[in-house]
Amino acid sequence: MRIRRLFVLLSLLTALAPAAARATITPEAKTVLDRYLQVTGGRDKWQATRSTHVKGKLTAFGLQGTLEAWRKAPDKRSSAISIGPITIKDWQSGNQAWRLDTSGKILPLDGVALEQALSSGWFENERWLEPDQAGGAITRLADVTDSLGSFAVLEVTPPGAKPRRLEFDRKTGYLVRLITKSDQMTVTTTNSDYRSVNGMMVAFKSVQEVAGAAANNATVTVDSILVEDIPDTQFTPPAEALAPVTWLKTVGVARIPFEYHSRHLWIHASVNGGPPADFLFDTGASVTVIDSAYAAKIGLKSVGNMHAEGAGSGGGASFATLDRLRLTTADADGVELQNLKVAVLNVNSVLAPFFWRDCAGVVGFDVIVRFVNQVDYDGHNLFLYDPKTFTYEGKGTAVPMTLAGHAPVVNIKLDGLYEGAARVDVGSGSMLDLHTPFVAKYELIAKAPRAITVMGGGFGGTFESKLARMKSLEIGPYRVDEPLIGLSTTTEGALASEDYAGNIGNELLERFKVTLDYERRKIYLEPAAKYAKRPSFSLFGAQLAREDGTIKAFQVLKDSPADRAGLAEGDEVVSIDGVAAAQLDPDQLEQKFVDGVAGTRVKLVVLRNGKQKNLNATLKEIL
Repeated sequence: MRIRRLFVLLSLLTALAPAAARATITPEAKTVLDRYLQVTGGRDKWQATRSTHVKGKLTAFGLQGTLEAWRKAPDKRSSAISIGPITIKDWQSGNQAWRLDTSGKILPLDGVALEQALSSGWFENERWLEPDQAGGAITRLADVTDSLGSFAVLEVTPPGAKPRRLEFDRKTGYLVRLITKSDQMTVTTTNSDYRSVNGMMVAFKSVQEVAGAAANNATVTVDSILVEDIPDTQFTPPAEALAPVTWLKTVGVARIPFEYHSRHLWIHASVNGGPPADFLFDTGASVTVIDSAYAAKIGLKSVGNMHAEGAGSGGGASFATLDRLRLTTADADGVELQNLKVAVLNVNSVLAPFFWRDCAGVVGFDVIVRFVNQVDYDGHNLFLYDPKTFTYEGKGTAVPMTLAGHAPVVNIKLDGLYEGAARVDVGSGSMLDLHTPFVAKYELIAKAPRAITVMGGGFGGTFESKLARMKSLEIGPYRVDEPLIGLSTTTEGALASEDYAGNIGNELLERFKVTLDYERRKIYLEPAAKYAKRPSFSLFGAQLAREDGTIKAFQVLKDSPADRAGLAEGDEVVSIDGVAAAQLDPDQLEQKFVDGVAGTRVKLVVLRNGKQKNLNATLKEIL
């Protein structure tokens, strides 16, 4: 009956792993709960009010929207939100939960996403108020006093889950604040405007604030709360009503060649019937993205403003609707999807310097989940299959996967000792980037035989991490020796995630033909040409970026061949071995500096402060 969460930010909910557990509540905590029950109507009224239907207004992302929410004790709930071009629905019944993706696809939840949904249902049905706390644990923390008043503070922990902090006004006894830490984000929800409904006092206003992401703050204002019997059908999803996929050549399968540059997949996509442009294919992107400059160029209008997380912290985003998105090829193969809800972000200014090419956008989860996706790294072909008719006929091994909201997740083992769940991120060029909490938990930087500081980039900007060569990396039955592992130290963005050990990228995936079957939650891995190749790192030790048509030294590793040759960060690189640097591309540099031969001498001409310098570097193994 109470408004306990902001329905649009599903990823901010805490986890609950259903398990039998003995309830515990301290006497000090019980005093606070007893008073709360008393001032809001009493236990008898609470027990009689177990099924409610809420209607209200939502203000978020600079937009106005509506919401409806239903709940039925002890373990059923559902919600429907409409804001701007976005519609989000979710359902929970018992230990099952589902979500309607922005593409219109209904997704059964599993893994952490399921745990988060069940946790939401546990709190929304106020199971912590049951006489046995429904197997949870409640303790009283030290009182706090601030500008809003003086508060009695409880820590409420569902069975096997992360706790939430509940703060009760000591004068009124009402629950005023809920503080939730979900992954790397902290969310504070403040309740106010308590009114009587069916003899119960209920908060009619709820403001949610996301630490460090003010653009995602939101307000829910309740219009009505009905105490009524709700049929169980309200808590399970209806039949799926997806807009059909248009297969441009052969129904049920499309072959889309991709360019494999800088260990990323580039495909051609046409927006609203316009000419094809270069897009990244990215299983780590929660939604398809259009670059803001490209959107302006093609006249695509967007609405709203939100804070979106990327590997490099975060940044602003808005929403738009595409009439058509066509993934196309020169021989007219491909697929077309209609009425697609997308995000509009400034991605090109961050990515173009690293890739030396412009990026019109990113094909993300809402498109990818519609298909079985097979990535043939050797042949540079992406195959899209209809999940209803797909049958795997390859020679690979099936590895179980779950979904991290949108990204596939598989289990990995490092050095035969450290196990965890890692997201499969085709938008990453790394082998494996371990998240900061996982790195800290196992003290991996201290244990690494050698770690060097490297610079990476993603949406939200650049970030530093350590790179180390570990003993082994295992995924399913496969093992890679001497892998290059990124050890994150950042405290913001996706690489600070607490829920997962890390992100698997293309330096590992390119060793296989990879088939992602979202419908059946399996990843098939079939060893390919690079399977046994020893992971290699730069023999040069400098990262070169393109800026305003010139090539500059972005990072120079200390004591590397580049550093010893005298290259400095900020130098403009004019030529390499007599070839104008602007005529080269990152793949040619990789052939020379990564796949080259130690001992090779490289001649560079650079400009520094307007003066030309000739440098000579001798390649050698750095890591």
